[in-house]
Amino acid sequence: MRERKREVLTFWLYRAGERVISALPRGLVMPIGAALGNLAYALAGSKRDLIHQNLAHPMGLEPGDRRVHAAARRAFRNYAKYLVDMMRIGDLTDAEAADLVGIANVEVLQDARAEGNGVLLCTVHVGGMDMIGPALKRHGESLHVVADDTTYGRLYDHLAAQRARQGIFLIGWRNLRGLFRALRAGENLVLFCDGGYRPGDVPVELCGEATTFPLGPATLAAKSGAPLLPVACRRTDDDRFVARGLPAIHCSSTEPAEVYRATQAVADALGGVIAEDPGQWYMFRPVWPQTDADRARARTALAAARRGEDWTKIEG
Repeated sequence: MRERKREVLTFWLYRAGERVISALPRGLVMPIGAALGNLAYALAGSKRDLIHQNLAHPMGLEPGDRRVHAAARRAFRNYAKYLVDMMRIGDLTDAEAADLVGIANVEVLQDARAEGNGVLLCTVHVGGMDMIGPALKRHGESLHVVADDTTYGRLYDHLAAQRARQGIFLIGWRNLRGLFRALRAGENLVLFCDGGYRPGDVPVELCGEATTFPLGPATLAAKSGAPLLPVACRRTDDDRFVARGLPAIHCSSTEPAEVYRATQAVADALGGVIAEDPGQWYMFRPVWPQTDADRARARTALAAARRGEDWTKIEG
């Protein structure tokens, strides 16, 4: 009952904030969002330390370095701005979307879709991935996004309805039939790949360190024939967005060596996206292993994968 009350309270607090933010000019609420991001950074405690650790990897610095701390503060600000934009997304007009979001190379997506098997858009929590939806809608495209639908049911339903107005359709992460149905229909399916280290997932090197990427993207690609297309949507200095696609990657089978090859190619592409501007990467969970035992296991699995061995047999 306590959890249920919290979900109801969260829903109504979100709706109240959404109404206020949507009623004000975007140019006014963005600085407010940035200020709240600064406050959140100051009050974040262990979350602040965690994001220092995450950002130290792409920056090639120690977590205590002042440049890492500055980037982390920017990440909190950018996340707060992202929340502001998400609260406004349902009411975004086509003209506003055209002014707010540009796609640098939509032909990359169009070429991938021409293969006829749907497209797996692989991304990380950089900038504002959801903002690609309103931009693609102008090109007659839509997005299907894998999302966690296991908690905050009423809020999830509201967010799904708001995004659907912009051609963004949420699919619960356990709904495998829904994922394959979208791909069979030739749709664009968005998968976030920076969920963090998990034993049993695909070993990769990300920003110079061993961790894992989820098994799902390469497996879906192999079973559906859909290409993997790394994408990013970066926030510009004037709080607009530029989206771009990177070269498509194919996975021909579910053999461990092929799954590793394709997943490492995705990790290389998305690691480059993160490293371009780490202060736009808002990931508040540990991305790399946290214990000596897990770090050793990640390195062992990665070494086995690089040798062409079956990394799925590596035990903890």
